[in-house]
Amino acid sequence: MKKGVKKKIYFFFILSCFVCLLSVNVTHSAINDSIITPSKMGQGEVGILTVNGDKGGKPEILWNEKRITLSPVIENKVWMAFIGVDLTLRPGKYKLKTIIGEHTDTKCIHVFKKDYGVRRLTVPKSMEALDEKTLKRVKRESRRIKKLFLRSAKNPLWKGAWVRPVNGTVVSPFGRRSIINGAERSPHSGVDLKAAEGVPVKATNNGTVVLADDCFFSGVSIIIDHGGGIHSMYFHLSKSLVHTGQMVKKGDVIGLSGSSGRVTGPHLHFGLRLDGARINPLKLTELSRKIGAQLREKNLRMP
Repeated sequence: MKKGVKKKIYFFFILSCFVCLLSVNVTHSAINDSIITPSKMGQGEVGILTVNGDKGGKPEILWNEKRITLSPVIENKVWMAFIGVDLTLRPGKYKLKTIIGEHTDTKCIHVFKKDYGVRRLTVPKSMEALDEKTLKRVKRESRRIKKLFLRSAKNPLWKGAWVRPVNGTVVSPFGRRSIINGAERSPHSGVDLKAAEGVPVKATNNGTVVLADDCFFSGVSIIIDHGGGIHSMYFHLSKSLVHTGQMVKKGDVIGLSGSSGRVTGPHLHFGLRLDGARINPLKLTELSRKIGAQLREKNLRMP
């Protein structure tokens, strides 16, 4: 048996084992030998798509009308991509198209409602109201950050498994809704990790710093573009150790944790955007770590 064919068989065997490990549903496609794990995802969750591109070159993927970046796994023949479901995407069935040459395969991913809990707070009215000058600043910063998520390096800059920026436990979970003085606010789009003042914060993967600034709500903030539509965020730092345009590697110390911005104590807000979708960053780190471990057992590597 040829070495390339043997590697391909190993890859799909490993992925099948991984699927069994997670006990999730899988959708297969006979046309393009593609696998989605899982086929059902909750709001804010992330899955993985693998495609065999032998029959017509590099595949093209459209998920929820957005073009998804694929990364080669085996000699440009087997490809993979992360698929993210936005935190507030309406539950239902959404199309995922795989195009290879003249062949197009369309399947549906079922998105279900995910309850991340709710917290109710009562705060002084003075903490809610923003003066006109501050409000203008907040809106300006919001527009600036939204524009950053619309641009990303065409090719992935990241490599291998994604890592936690700090080792602290979760002190405020992803997706939890907040009701402040009876009014519902936007759900928590990241996770807050326990970190005392001055703890080194590491880049979750390779990428380019696209924001290193002091913002009103998020304080000293860093955003990294990892290419292929993936951005990571690190908020409420006491100090940034990088600058805009700087290339960083996975594990590089990019700043120190703190309590800057609109918070009550030191911690790290860690967030991820996947093709604009707000996803639980810890789901991506866990998923990539498990897949990486399975591949290493067969002398294969993640992209």
